[in-house]
Amino acid sequence: MNQPQRTTEHSLKHDTSPIERADDTAAHFDIYPTKQTWLAFFDKALLVIGSVALALALVFFIAYNWLDMGKMGKFALVEGALFITITLYVGLCVRRQFLLIRQLLLLIASIITGSLLALFGQTYQTGADTWQLFFVWALLITPWAVIARFPALWLLWLGLLNACLLSYLDVTGFLLNDNIYQGVIEIGALAVINFVALNLWLFFIDHKSPSQITSANADIDTPSPTAAHTQNQTRAGLHWSTYVVGLLSTYAITHLAIFTIFDNGNFTIPIVLLSLWVIWFGFMVWRFYQYRVDVLMLTYVSGSIIIVVMFWAGRFLLENTNSSGFLVLALLLVGMSSATVVWLRKAARLSHKRTATSDMVNESVEVNATDRSAIDGSAADKNGETSLSNSNDQEDTPWFVHVLFGFSGLLASLFFIGFLTLILESTGALDNAMMIGMIGLLLNACGFLLFKYEHRRHSMFLSSLAFMISVAGQSYVVYSLIESSISHPLNVWVFLLLQSALIFIVPSFMYRLIGSLVVFGCMVFLLGYYALPEISLGLLALIAIVSHLQRYRLLRRISARWHLASSEVIKAIGYASALMLLCISVYFIVDEYRYGFDNNDELFRYHYYWEQGLLTLASLYAAYLILKRYRVQWHSAVGLMTGSAVIVLGIVSTYVTGLLATSLIIIIAMANSKRTLLGIGVFALVCYVFWYYYQLNTSLLVKSVSVLVVGIVLLLLRWILIKRYSAHDLPASGARIQHNASQVDSEEPLS
Repeated sequence: MNQPQRTTEHSLKHDTSPIERADDTAAHFDIYPTKQTWLAFFDKALLVIGSVALALALVFFIAYNWLDMGKMGKFALVEGALFITITLYVGLCVRRQFLLIRQLLLLIASIITGSLLALFGQTYQTGADTWQLFFVWALLITPWAVIARFPALWLLWLGLLNACLLSYLDVTGFLLNDNIYQGVIEIGALAVINFVALNLWLFFIDHKSPSQITSANADIDTPSPTAAHTQNQTRAGLHWSTYVVGLLSTYAITHLAIFTIFDNGNFTIPIVLLSLWVIWFGFMVWRFYQYRVDVLMLTYVSGSIIIVVMFWAGRFLLENTNSSGFLVLALLLVGMSSATVVWLRKAARLSHKRTATSDMVNESVEVNATDRSAIDGSAADKNGETSLSNSNDQEDTPWFVHVLFGFSGLLASLFFIGFLTLILESTGALDNAMMIGMIGLLLNACGFLLFKYEHRRHSMFLSSLAFMISVAGQSYVVYSLIESSISHPLNVWVFLLLQSALIFIVPSFMYRLIGSLVVFGCMVFLLGYYALPEISLGLLALIAIVSHLQRYRLLRRISARWHLASSEVIKAIGYASALMLLCISVYFIVDEYRYGFDNNDELFRYHYYWEQGLLTLASLYAAYLILKRYRVQWHSAVGLMTGSAVIVLGIVSTYVTGLLATSLIIIIAMANSKRTLLGIGVFALVCYVFWYYYQLNTSLLVKSVSVLVVGIVLLLLRWILIKRYSAHDLPASGARIQHNASQVDSEEPLS
């Protein structure tokens, strides 16, 4: 959550701004994107997705392996596409225009190169290539990666390097083919490569220190694009690709630290590996806490600490599988997670404080450069906003800290369930479903009381303990309903109603989020049971749309005393519905959801057209709400063009349903400036591409044609958008976009 959003949420929570003016307050603080921002977003999104879709269409077409097409025809097709791509790149380089398009062309050329190498191996070799394919692929695209200086292309190169290394070490024996040593060498090599890659990313992409950024801002007398970019860099933290490389490095070093944990032989290797992990830990804390605070990287470090400590503690506490070991592990995890959240919140407040200091420096610079008498009022308003934001720092917890807290609570509940199950098994209580249900309800009541007490005391340990007990209670309630005499699906209805009530009662955002996911999962299950699965995506999309785009309108119908609790419930439901929508859209497309729910072998018929039509209607409703926010009539030229674009996208993506669902979530996130939801949507879109390639209900030829049509339509929509707004309604914005592009081309490539 950025500073304007924190300010708006704080004003609504403390009744300094009435709920009737919430939309105006959000627009005043620039939470809602402007028309120019929408133009720039659609320009870039349509270009990137359309271009990648064309490249994937070619890859799918070659993978289809036409029997009627000879090998020379296949090579001519791939090499011709590669030649056209490089020719376009050279032509744009000569004219020094369209930097982003040039970078995308090199990315597409790199993907086509991999397709060409795979085709060569498929045609002239027997068996599948291992490390040679990835090595030659990475080697050939290295000059393009250096020339483009495009983080996405560098990530592709790093992924190929990791795949090459794993494939090579799998077929090459070291140290007399000992499995333990072989595994240590593989994971250790990955840890070293990704750690070096992280440092290179920090040096070449995120190389500015906080002192350099502050001095750069202080030396600027008038606003300029470079100053704005520097200020945005200070606010936004590291580049997104740096976080990806940091996650790879964290995974590799954490895996290395716990790899030999169950080896009862030599203790020298575990000590050496733990020493390497400690060195990595010290570097990460120094770099991202002492040198420059970055809460997401510190969350990676905290997660690594929890995993390593829990694995080594479990190594000694669970040797005899006694109940006390499970209880100690549960309490240890609760303590570590609560202490971690407190430390990360402290780091977040420190980061906000430094950002506020940088904002004060920028305000003083603007005052010196403009008329003081005209700026004093707005500067006072901004100082008031900063003070509100600073007072709300403790209430503002980053989303990834919530995720760490949620996963830790779920894992702690598993240990606690193990502790209680061993005790109950010795008493014979597990044989009575009613007794298990009473124990589950009692645990839920205890968790609720702890949540209420923690809400007054603000104790993170009590919150984590209450979360653990509540999840354990829910698990026992589910088990009792399954083992009881209640008929199916009546037991699902009972659990759905119970979970829905707890969402409104329990004062914990993470519990409400997980509970909402469970409720939506039960809803999808019941719709499938009653042979109405096509309604699932449309209904989930409608819930996500209303909870995100109509949030303030819903709060107007609720009493003012319940605004805070209702706002958190709506927020949890909104994120849960979006997550479930993305999961179910992929789940349906991979055709695993094709059998009935009554445990028979009857084929489950799923109507894609009905499902796509309902999802398209929901997308049209979202477009209507967004246009209404900007006071744009649905029957106007802009409204008709927007509705037509949604309908066309819904039609062409009939067999690519995940594209429409992910696009809807991305648009909703963009409309509310929710970077968390935007990241989830983009991540889901990338994952969907891999799922779509391997799903079996359509052939690669159908996939190739579908992706080709989608790519062409998206690029045509971008061309229409540029023609329409550059020439008529927003000439200044279009000229500004082109002017900024030409300015960037004359300077240095964007990261």
